[in-house]
Amino acid sequence: MEWSKLKNVILLMLLCVNIILLLLVGSQASQDKRYQAETRQAAQAVLEQGGIDFTLDEFPDDLALSVTTVTRDRTGEAGIAAALLGEVTLEGESEVRPRYSGPGGVAEFSMNGSFTITLTPGTWRLESDQDYESSSQACLEAMGFTGTLSDTEQTGAETVLTYCQSWEGSPLFSCTIRLHWLENDLVQVEGQRLDGSISASVTKSLLSTPTILVRFLAGIKEGGYVCSRIDTMDGGYLLSSNTTRQVQLTPVWRFVTDTGTYYVNAVTGEFSPLE
Repeated sequence: MEWSKLKNVILLMLLCVNIILLLLVGSQASQDKRYQAETRQAAQAVLEQGGIDFTLDEFPDDLALSVTTVTRDRTGEAGIAAALLGEVTLEGESEVRPRYSGPGGVAEFSMNGSFTITLTPGTWRLESDQDYESSSQACLEAMGFTGTLSDTEQTGAETVLTYCQSWEGSPLFSCTIRLHWLENDLVQVEGQRLDGSISASVTKSLLSTPTILVRFLAGIKEGGYVCSRIDTMDGGYLLSSNTTRQVQLTPVWRFVTDTGTYYVNAVTGEFSPLE
């Protein structure tokens, strides 16, 4: 057989092989999607049988986060105090709980990341073109804090905005900051924050979303909790070990329900209520 004809035959055979491979891949992908859909439907059915409505518009994808160890860095605490209070001075020599004072108030920091900044009225005021959220966001940016607004409460003349810290783009549920406004004055900023560098990151096999839902239902029933509806389901981190120097960030799912907030460890499936 002439080479030109043989070459055409070979090309035709290769084309047929590629078509067959594409069909096989497409068939496998279709089977995977069908299996995934059936698994999700089964998980929702189990929840409904347990008396819990799954009201989310979309079924969350499996979580893809690493177990991360972070080494704390406290060198920026004085800068945070100065950003809100003006030039500050350190009172005493305590490294465990340093206290800074400035013309705008006082600030205290602890080794576990908790802090309280008390501002003198008039130090940070709500401008005429701002609302509480925009002015609070400007305050957090001055502190170098990245997070999202999770709650707003108003009692009389006081308005409190709560922000959840973000770590590498994911919520760090253990760390929240609350900004207390008294009419137009910011009078206090307090909460817990994590600042530091990643010293270790381990990729572990995380439980699938349907499995997490079943573990959630089991935790509700075994713990004797009452819950009839899941309002939100978010993936993020919790501080599972909180030493003074190093902390471990563990991937978790947070469930906000009609009766409270609960967590399910994405590695072990351990269920825990919000403390």
